[in-house]
Amino acid sequence: MFLIAVEYYSLGFLSMSIMRITVRTFQNEQHAEMFIAISQKIMEDTLKDKFKIDFKMIQNKSTKNQVTAIWKYDNEQHLKEVRKYLSKHNSIPNSLSPKEVVFSGDVILESKL
Repeated sequence: MFLIAVEYYSLGFLSMSIMRITVRTFQNEQHAEMFIAISQKIMEDTLKDKFKIDFKMIQNKSTKNQVTAIWKYDNEQHLKEVRKYLSKHNSIPNSLSPKEVVFSGDVILESKL
């Protein structure tokens, strides 16, 4: 299993936004599908709870055991709230936990056209 996380910090006029890109490579396609199903349930719970999250998840077409999640947070406080919410609702088995590598840096250019 392999995980890459990239955090981007964007300093806006009044607030900071944070993006986190996480690529998970599971041992097999079934583990990836289990992770996606659990993530979908969590997403449904956030909608029911009216808890604000902003993320996208993609699955590699040619390597089905690879899943990428792209998260966007309003600011550091929002990031903490999301992580706290996810830790309470996380039912992902330890056997699916990939190793983690984190890359981070400041956003120097951002376009919202």
